[in-house]
Amino acid sequence: MLATDETNIIMWYFNKKPIYQAQNKLTTDPRITRNEDFSLQIENVQVSDEGVYSCQLLPNQVTVKIELEVKTPPRDVKLMHGNRILNETVEVEANERKFILLCSAKGHPTAQITWYYKGRHLDQEYSRQMGIVPRKEFLEVHTVKAKHAGDYECLAQNGIGEPVSRTVTVVVKDGSEELYDDENESFNVTTTPPEKGKPNIHKHSGYVNTAIGENVELVCLYDSYPSPTKIQWLKNDGVIQPSAQTTITNDHHNHHDRTRLLVKNIQQKDLVAYYCRIDNELGNATSKTIVGLQPGGAHLMHSNFSDGLLHTWWKIHSKQPIAEVQLFYKGEMANYVVVDAEITSYDQNQDGNSWMIRKSIRLPEGTWFVTARARNTEGWSSAENTPHQFQIPNAMDNIQVASIGGGTGASHRTLPVVPAVLLALLLLPFCAQSLAY
Repeated sequence: MLATDETNIIMWYFNKKPIYQAQNKLTTDPRITRNEDFSLQIENVQVSDEGVYSCQLLPNQVTVKIELEVKTPPRDVKLMHGNRILNETVEVEANERKFILLCSAKGHPTAQITWYYKGRHLDQEYSRQMGIVPRKEFLEVHTVKAKHAGDYECLAQNGIGEPVSRTVTVVVKDGSEELYDDENESFNVTTTPPEKGKPNIHKHSGYVNTAIGENVELVCLYDSYPSPTKIQWLKNDGVIQPSAQTTITNDHHNHHDRTRLLVKNIQQKDLVAYYCRIDNELGNATSKTIVGLQPGGAHLMHSNFSDGLLHTWWKIHSKQPIAEVQLFYKGEMANYVVVDAEITSYDQNQDGNSWMIRKSIRLPEGTWFVTARARNTEGWSSAENTPHQFQIPNAMDNIQVASIGGGTGASHRTLPVVPAVLLALLLLPFCAQSLAY
């Protein structure tokens, strides 16, 4: 039994606006009610309910507060350059310094941002190779070159619902500059040409899964200035010539030159390594693609860390049925541990048959390296997978503290959005203590 008298009044506030005075309701929201035990009850919690709720005892003016955060998938995801929200393309001058993209996202828990360039995850090795620096929600290019043109994608994920991605195409202008000629009252255009050098191959697949009788297209995206003197596809150290089974197409795609090799009606003899080679007067570049029947490499689609668990989702291409999938993880100074993973979905699409797998593993604080592989009817993945590095935080780093009147502290209360379920903010222990004095 609480020691109260008629002079005590309990006020409830939402973001400093009164919503209850004793038993008198001051809000028109029918979802909010006050229970007999002084707790506040919210039905069918919405994002708009996020904020600070205060319980105040009058006339003593003792107040306790708690912040409500509503768990939602990432929302309002935007790609920005400066204060400008980007839609499809953004133009950047060659040699511009400190070009920065920002991926902004709302939602609770805070979204983890993963960056991709030309469809490839910007991991440590690829970032260093391309001169692109991802820093959480920011992506930086310190000096813009022609090679930095292309599609940039940010993927926002927080473990709630589906990840959300945004993509923008960066167009690198050639550095043209208009100079005004006072004497002739006209503009002269000076152009800074791209840097000369040997060709640079930007995108190719190191391994392609197929099946006997299928058609396979291999693609190389490249830049070359000066222009190529020779574009070749090779197999078993011999140059491939166009034929009834093979077609070679050279064109332009996504701000880059492209060469494509189509191999029709794949047979056992065609399951070998293929090379695309680009030559110009300053050198050459070569990329290798193996065509085989085993599953392709495992691509990390998204991940998050919550409740002491690292949750990972992977995609693997295989035209043959997948029978088994495994996850490998290790610390900095340890051997890999192998655990079985779960096949969650299967999709037969134009790019090949995609299998989605997932696995959650409990990891202590520290640096961890994780990769995956699969086995189909022809064997285990033959593609080499670069391990993904994860930094698992100290458990105490995830605790958020809300300010409580009188110098007391309490954890933030995070409530999930569950339609048609009653959820209560129980500040009763604090209000009850106040009423007892």
